[in-house]
Amino acid sequence: MKLKLSMLSAAVLLGACSQTNIANTSSQYQSEIEIVQQYNMNTVQAIPAPKDMKADVIVHGRVSTVKDIDVAYVGKQIPFTFSDGKVDNTEGFEWYVSKHFALKTDYPAKRAKFFLELLELSYPYYVEYFGMEPPNIDQQRIASTYATSNDRLRDAMFDDGFNRGIHHTAGGEAMYYNWVGYSFPTERPQHQRYISIHETMHSYQMALGNYPWTPSWHGEGLGDSTANHNFNSKKKQLTVFGHDVPIFDMMSWGLHSYKKYEQPSIVDIHNRKRFDRGLNVLFVQFMYNSPEYSQYMKIYHQEVMRLQTDSREKSLEVLQAIVPNWQVLEENFKKWVTTIDETHVVASRGPWEMDGNMFYKRKSSYDYAPQRVGFTMTPSEAPSHRPYAIDFPRPDASELVLEAERGVAEPVLSYVLSYQKDAIANGKLGMAFGVKSTQENSEAIAKDYRGWKGANTDLDEQLRIEVKAAKTLQIDSRLLSGKLNEYSLPKDIVSSLLKQSNPELGVSVQIKATAIVVTIKTTGANTFTITEKITLAQQQALLTRPFGLVSSDNQHGITPYVDDGRELNPRSTDYMQQTAANAWGFTGDKLAQRFARANWKAGKETPVMWREAFNQLNKAALNTNTDDSVAKVKAVNEQMPDLAKAGAHLNEALAELSGIQLQLDWLGNSADNMKQNAIITNHSQQKISGTIQFTVQGHQSEVINVAVNAGEKLNLVVPKTLLSQGEKVLADFNYTWQQQAINQKLEQKTVQYHGYELASISANFANDNFTIGARLHGPFAGKTEGEVTFDFYHSGKKESVSEKFTIKPYQVLDFKQHFEATEKEIDHDAWFEVSVVAEVDGEPVLVRKRLPYIPKKFNR
Repeated sequence: MKLKLSMLSAAVLLGACSQTNIANTSSQYQSEIEIVQQYNMNTVQAIPAPKDMKADVIVHGRVSTVKDIDVAYVGKQIPFTFSDGKVDNTEGFEWYVSKHFALKTDYPAKRAKFFLELLELSYPYYVEYFGMEPPNIDQQRIASTYATSNDRLRDAMFDDGFNRGIHHTAGGEAMYYNWVGYSFPTERPQHQRYISIHETMHSYQMALGNYPWTPSWHGEGLGDSTANHNFNSKKKQLTVFGHDVPIFDMMSWGLHSYKKYEQPSIVDIHNRKRFDRGLNVLFVQFMYNSPEYSQYMKIYHQEVMRLQTDSREKSLEVLQAIVPNWQVLEENFKKWVTTIDETHVVASRGPWEMDGNMFYKRKSSYDYAPQRVGFTMTPSEAPSHRPYAIDFPRPDASELVLEAERGVAEPVLSYVLSYQKDAIANGKLGMAFGVKSTQENSEAIAKDYRGWKGANTDLDEQLRIEVKAAKTLQIDSRLLSGKLNEYSLPKDIVSSLLKQSNPELGVSVQIKATAIVVTIKTTGANTFTITEKITLAQQQALLTRPFGLVSSDNQHGITPYVDDGRELNPRSTDYMQQTAANAWGFTGDKLAQRFARANWKAGKETPVMWREAFNQLNKAALNTNTDDSVAKVKAVNEQMPDLAKAGAHLNEALAELSGIQLQLDWLGNSADNMKQNAIITNHSQQKISGTIQFTVQGHQSEVINVAVNAGEKLNLVVPKTLLSQGEKVLADFNYTWQQQAINQKLEQKTVQYHGYELASISANFANDNFTIGARLHGPFAGKTEGEVTFDFYHSGKKESVSEKFTIKPYQVLDFKQHFEATEKEIDHDAWFEVSVVAEVDGEPVLVRKRLPYIPKKFNR
């Protein structure tokens, strides 16, 4: 049986992988010489080609670290992006580029560089979660706009054709009209990063090509899950897809909504019309934390693109057709939710921030907020590793504190204070132990879990150990049947802190049977120890109740060392070791995707060997980097000849298993240089050879012999003369893999479609009749309606005619309007303009074209 697929977009039809792992053997000669270049952030320079820029990122599971990322300042030169022709310059804004992204911003260069580095850190996860990469990403960038305020962002959007800015409360919005993610800063740094990662993920999704409408759980769930992050500014290290993020956390929102809406099923979440970010995240997190289900999600992305889904019903139909046993999926989802045991009482609103493992309070305008960041663990509990608990890198060991130890007779918990040197004497901060919320606070937090409106945690039962003004230790047990004691820090400690360029102070607390022992240490000074007696009741409260972080009247940092179990992680936590971007760092993931797609295509005819191999790879993912895991992947690869033979009669499925990916898409380094290519990527471990032929409306190209080595990619330009023969081109590809003859057929439009746009305007004059024509292209998805206005300027006057219209996705509308005029009236200074104002996917957009009329020789 021959494989015949029809495409409206350049969707990835086989298991896709990042192009960074594929060598390019394009039929168009490209220099192999690496260009070494220093990019200046202060002087405008020519726009570097993406291939000439570095975006070297160390990816270890869901943690990425900057190794070497190039960023260039290009001023008012508009880079070639997937938004080409639909973005413009704005006064006060400049352009900066990295390898994969182009940023338009009115921020200074240093901040622009930061955002581009953040996006490059995110890029491997965009590729991973969608399971595919924009085919022209080597030459065309993804556009992003980040403004310093909502007002300035509105200016930028107006210049790009929008008739309104984004909502004041949104922080960001990605536009389907031009595939740009627009962001402006809210007051919290965590959200400033979050919104950039989130909105650019939408832009990436659109850049994949003609992305259709999907339910909110899909795009928003994926964007929110990825942006649920932790960022370490010193290490330039990003952790995405967090489950247990102590501040601004989406998973806690999901768990709250899951309980609120009485445990909705996946079908309930999918079909839910009312937007709920928490439930969206819960569903997406579940799917991507299973080796098996994550592969189904990637197939779903590719299929909705191919089929151009336009309803919830169709989306659910696609998803349920991919998952082999839907009832088991639902049951596993319900069980999985119960395993999410967060270690923090999340402070989503308010002034608390994080930088790596360091917490601090920013200056905030919030009139209510959590005063304490709470932990749900207790000193008496023995630590254990839980996959979804505190799933970001632990802090580096510090010589300033004792080793933290819980679950022992005399537990030790510690923290390091990082002072702002110029404000070292401001405020106080430390830890609270033996915490028990008042009834009023418990009720307030349960009612408003994100903001704790009405709660005052300073009134809870607790014993606080804080350092005030970097010179006084306070032990305050007044809310735990005790009193406030203050101890002046020794002069050598105070003096050393004042001399340090980045002052740090370590505080260690040991809970003994009858006393607490506080040890304080800084560099260049003697260790200071205080012992304070406690009662049996106080000791029991300190051991069996949770603890938290407290801070007031300062922006100093506090890094807790609380023996939280992260060091017990059985998987490698060497984040300088390159692995893969999935949850397990499993490098066999792309091989598993081939089996997932092959089994799905084969359906009930799937060979038992294929299902067994897929199951083995999923088990190997859960034991990444072990000898057993490596052996399983190796064994599956060694079985490939027999696996191929077992599916010899299943052409479509065998094509998927082969890992030989055929695409038809447009490649080029500018809008004027885009050429349709057949892109053949060999994801297998053996060289393949075969033939390919192109057909347009019965006209055929010559048969072309092809050979592609393992791990390489071949680009073949489809002859332009052939493309001019009709509306669609068919690629007929025959090749041999593992001694099996395989055929792939793929169809694509012969002209690249750019979504909603005023494609052209024209005019002609005859017999005192001036006719203005306009061609309008419909969007990729969504309802679009508006009004088109024709303006005709001649002999010092203006004539206008308007008409309303509705246009469907991919529809082409031709308009004509006639005006009476004489040769004399249009002989000099005549021109015409067509303006279209329409709601494009819910966004009011203005597009306009204007041309002078240059008459042919009049009959005089």
